[in-house]
Amino acid sequence: MKVLSNVSMMIVQHLKKNEYEAKLDWILGSQPLLSFITNVETHPTIGTINGHELLTFDITIGAEPKVTSPRLSLNFKAVKWTNFRSKLDQQLILWNNDLSLNSPLNIEDYSMFIANSIMLATQEAVPTSTSTSKSYALSEASKSLIKLKHQAYRRWKRTGDNIDKRQYYNSKILLTNSLRNDRRDNLNKLMSSLCHKKMYSDKVWLTVRKFHCKRVKQTFTSSMTYNNTAATSDKEKADLLADYFENDVYSYTDDTLPFHDQVTSQASNIKKKSITSLNTPKWKQITIEEVKYHIKQLRNSSAGPDNIHKRCLKNSSELLIQHLTKLFNKILKQGYTPTKWKTVNIILVLKPNKDKEHPSSYRPISLLSYLGKLLEKIIKQRLMLEFERRNILPEHQAGFRPGKMTIYNILRLERYAQNQRRCARPR
Repeated sequence: MKVLSNVSMMIVQHLKKNEYEAKLDWILGSQPLLSFITNVETHPTIGTINGHELLTFDITIGAEPKVTSPRLSLNFKAVKWTNFRSKLDQQLILWNNDLSLNSPLNIEDYSMFIANSIMLATQEAVPTSTSTSKSYALSEASKSLIKLKHQAYRRWKRTGDNIDKRQYYNSKILLTNSLRNDRRDNLNKLMSSLCHKKMYSDKVWLTVRKFHCKRVKQTFTSSMTYNNTAATSDKEKADLLADYFENDVYSYTDDTLPFHDQVTSQASNIKKKSITSLNTPKWKQITIEEVKYHIKQLRNSSAGPDNIHKRCLKNSSELLIQHLTKLFNKILKQGYTPTKWKTVNIILVLKPNKDKEHPSSYRPISLLSYLGKLLEKIIKQRLMLEFERRNILPEHQAGFRPGKMTIYNILRLERYAQNQRRCARPR
């Protein structure tokens, strides 16, 4: 039964006499079709041996328009990086280097120009993926069983013979076993072909993720409920999730800790204070070598709203590195971050064994721009070096520090508890 968008169409359902009442109740009681079914009528039998009765009704359903995903799926295996760098340089040389970057508006224009140049080069040289990862090849036995199952099903529905029905279910069981053997053989073939060079191939990790049920395409529920409000359309569900995360998860609470007031006051003083002393160390300019180093250190994650992928940055030209270095230094000097870098794409991942219909069952993941993350990494490394040089961080802080593990803090706590228990024992 096929339903067309925004079209009221006549559905004809052929039902046997002894199943008629039950089927009618099932159709009229099904949700969410109940609110769309109108003009239900029954008609005399059409003269068949089984005495089929004719049931007609109208369904008017307006298909919800699906918003095109802003994320691009790129086929980096077929990319020609020489063409990418050539097109990128052709775009970057169009920038007028005589323009000053002394205002937030200038920084916005410059960052937008760089992002557009990268995207134009990407569209020129990097083809989009036309299909998802292919499934394993079926064996000849599985193909024959599929054909046999379809033939038995059609023959059973045409004749109603129990022999054909039994043959259909037998072929269905045999097909299930055959497909299981095909999957096992494909896995054994993959495992036997592995070597050191192939351990990090896409095919290997796709197989691993399927076994662990991670990063496999998930299905969402048709409706969601929050605060006695039901949502069925994509927009309603998005608004409902936004309300949940804004009000229940990331709700703003007044900060009354004196430490935070001190930090806020010191930060305001630093912003207002002008550097007058020659002895005050100034922030060193970001170098091209720094930008290159941190581009190599970028982790493999999905692109942000600007669709700039880290592979495009890793295979970029020297001219792009120069423009990024110039942009980063101007951002630090002006103290202004481009608006696009603060915009994120949020995807929701269903938590294991959780109810799909409740917003709390989903974990949000924010996808930021790679250009913004690149500048953040440069600033973070400089701050960490300064913290270590001045010995600002606590001695036993292990989180977010290289070369330290939280297991040592757990051991210290355990030893402390044991010592306290020994000291508390009566002698």
